[in-house]
Amino acid sequence: MPTFRSTREHALLVLASLVLAACAGDGAPVPEPKADAPIVTSLPQLPQLPTELRPVVPPDLDLAFGTDSVLVTISVEPGARVNALLPPVIDAGDGRRFLLRAPTVTADSAYFVERASVTIPRSALPIRGTLRTSFCRSDERLCRSTERAVVLEDR
Repeated sequence: MPTFRSTREHALLVLASLVLAACAGDGAPVPEPKADAPIVTSLPQLPQLPTELRPVVPPDLDLAFGTDSVLVTISVEPGARVNALLPPVIDAGDGRRFLLRAPTVTADSAYFVERASVTIPRSALPIRGTLRTSFCRSDERLCRSTERAVVLEDR
């Protein structure tokens, strides 16, 4: 057995020496890349932000009062699309939730084709809460999530 142990120890010493030699390199300095040389990478190119950012305006609500109910419809800026996968919702302060929906969606089911709305009985008013919306501008490749305080009162 002593010969096996010494052979194993020698093999470990040789392996450790090879690893250290490989890590040490030849000691030559690494040349600096040229300033005008293109950077080659396998990472995808990130989208560039526009130089001038437009402020995010949270969607507004349009109210149409009927005899016993009120139709609440979301109104976004022209060209924007409302996210159907994360539909708008009014979270009332007392725990009630009012989900806004539209009857038709795009072919990929991602956006509402028509304006999203919900019918609320007038007896449920007043409602004080938060409107949570996800919408996408036509000139951007991302959806924005916004919140705004809302107060729905009977007139």
